[in-house]
Amino acid sequence: MVALDPAYRGRFAPSPTGPLHYGSLYTAIASFLQARSKGGKWLVRIDDLDSARCQQQYSSKILKTLEQFGLTWDEPVFYQHTRHHDYQQALEQLLERQLLYPCQCSRKDLANRGLHAGLYDGHCLSHPLKPNQPSALRIRLANKKISFIDAVQGPSHHKLQTQHDDFVMFRKDRVYSYHLAVVIDDNTQGITEVLRGHDLLDSTYQQIHLQQLLNIQTPHYAHIPVITDTSGIKLSKQTYASDISLSPVKPTLLRTFVHLSLNPPQELLESSTADILNWGIKHWSLKQIIAQQSLPLQSN
Repeated sequence: MVALDPAYRGRFAPSPTGPLHYGSLYTAIASFLQARSKGGKWLVRIDDLDSARCQQQYSSKILKTLEQFGLTWDEPVFYQHTRHHDYQQALEQLLERQLLYPCQCSRKDLANRGLHAGLYDGHCLSHPLKPNQPSALRIRLANKKISFIDAVQGPSHHKLQTQHDDFVMFRKDRVYSYHLAVVIDDNTQGITEVLRGHDLLDSTYQQIHLQQLLNIQTPHYAHIPVITDTSGIKLSKQTYASDISLSPVKPTLLRTFVHLSLNPPQELLESSTADILNWGIKHWSLKQIIAQQSLPLQSN
């Protein structure tokens, strides 16, 4: 049994660029079970920073799908597109400390310098900027080591300057970066543990670095294996993963429990959605999740 922690605050933060697919639902259910088993709160945040890619219709559809599967949140939904003022304040703090610098490099520029799969080379730190050209803002990374203990994957550490580049904090098209927004929003919402997919493990080092720079408390982290298709590719909207709202609720919940190292009895199919989730909460333990990067999608 998981020890109760009423102060626990977890969250699920999908991007509304399409309908919810199974890989995202699996992560949502895991974070929901973790929060509920601790007697804490589960929150939903819509990551809609990029107005060119995100659509309100998908925000609504995602929320309806969560409700369809019995996943109810405890506080009003947070929308990142309403949070620009706080992101700008954080940017200004970093600018005042001269931790950011303008960058005009395009993806084509990086590819021409052979950097399409490598770390940014700091070109704009040593070359003059072109006049009247849009610029992004990059952060100057320190020569330091970031370490944390992941609740699933175990101890982890990276050297910032050798394993990460000076990542973008504010894009040329005036969109705040994911790293900046997630750090500010997790702090504002008082998130105590971030449970998400293994594909975001590398992002954690940048986010912890930002938390330290902004004097923000670092939450605990748990990165569960991502779900892959038969070709070993992570399920995603980019790979046209199907809309999970079209799948039967109860069999899908039981299949998800299996992916989450639970062993649900088939009789649960005769129970209500609420009772199925309550069974999952009662039997849930994050310690049962195997420390690995991915899991193959299993059939119903």
